[in-house]
Amino acid sequence: MNIVDALCDAGFARVIVLDGSACGCEDAASILLAFWPYEAEKAPAADGAWVHPYYDASQKAYETASRIAREFAVQGLSLRDDIRVKPIFARLPGLTQGRNTLSYTAEWGSRFHVQILVSSVALPATENLEQESHALHCGTCRRCVDACPTNALEGDVFHRERCLRNWQLNGQPVPEMLRSAMGNRLIGCDVCQRVCPHNATPAGESHMPAPLEEILSQPKASAAALRPRIGANLAIANRVLAQACLIAGNTHRQELLPLLLPLLQHPSATVAAHAAWAVEAIKKTSL
Repeated sequence: MNIVDALCDAGFARVIVLDGSACGCEDAASILLAFWPYEAEKAPAADGAWVHPYYDASQKAYETASRIAREFAVQGLSLRDDIRVKPIFARLPGLTQGRNTLSYTAEWGSRFHVQILVSSVALPATENLEQESHALHCGTCRRCVDACPTNALEGDVFHRERCLRNWQLNGQPVPEMLRSAMGNRLIGCDVCQRVCPHNATPAGESHMPAPLEEILSQPKASAAALRPRIGANLAIANRVLAQACLIAGNTHRQELLPLLLPLLQHPSATVAAHAAWAVEAIKKTSL
């Protein structure tokens, strides 16, 4: 079985093979883009801590691609995480880009994850990059700009410092102006994708909420339980706990105070700061 067939048989929906030098990667003969789509979802449910389904999909895709790379290592296949894929997408036939900076396909809209593999042995290319980058497909549509809860797309520019995802599970205190906008998001957002007319209308909930009380009371065990879903690099106990504190504050649930108060003295400065904010947010609603 060849590499492309092995990736498709393992669960990837499509694999595109490109010439490495054409992609600016001189140390690889071929670059393989392995696509793993995921289902659309409705707005996050009110209970629990919400994990966006992108992260379940990306973790499954990573584990699958890692296995195939090991199996074909003798043929020069390996995973790469240092190749910028958006400039490649911008010139790849069949893909377009929106104001939200996300790339789109006709089949899945923007709801897909891509694993990047390289081969030291040249493989037959299935696509050739176009000379020029694609224009935005948005026309006059500005739904994502208007819908973003933190104005991260204001002025048709992506303001990374305002993006909710930029601050989730990074270990740093989230700016106060963004904390209430987090809602019950543990990781991920979906506002700009949900309102985009180039995406399918969600048919139902495809995510699984994480139990908030368990995260607040048993952060290490909760982080361990999340690792198969979001990966070890994201499922770090103190970072998960810090984000859960913000979620608790946004629920305004009085019964969570006994779990939050001990965290005011937590050794992690970020956890302690988020817990203090949550306690004050909950107390304000009871006045």
